[in-house]
Amino acid sequence: MIQTAKSALSTAPKKSAKIVKCLLETHQDLTNTVEVLYVSLDIQESFPDLDGVDLEFVRTLLVARDLKINIRERAIGSFFEWDRLDQAVGRRNQALGWP
Repeated sequence: MIQTAKSALSTAPKKSAKIVKCLLETHQDLTNTVEVLYVSLDIQESFPDLDGVDLEFVRTLLVARDLKINIRERAIGSFFEWDRLDQAVGRRNQALGWP
């Protein structure tokens, strides 16, 4: 994305080029810091199967895990809601729509 901005601003004033250069340097510094943090978390020791796996892939795995937890919590909440509706109509342990 920064590279796209850099190419789009290639004909822009010198000040814009300095700002883009600063953004690139900041991006590189942040990337290096994240990699140092990743190494310091010792994920390879806790999860030996992830040894040598790219940081971006691990990030994607963590996002997928969070989504899975969120979906599970919503599904459980939905099941409890259906149970409460069943209780409200006096048919505990029966599916709605059955006499």
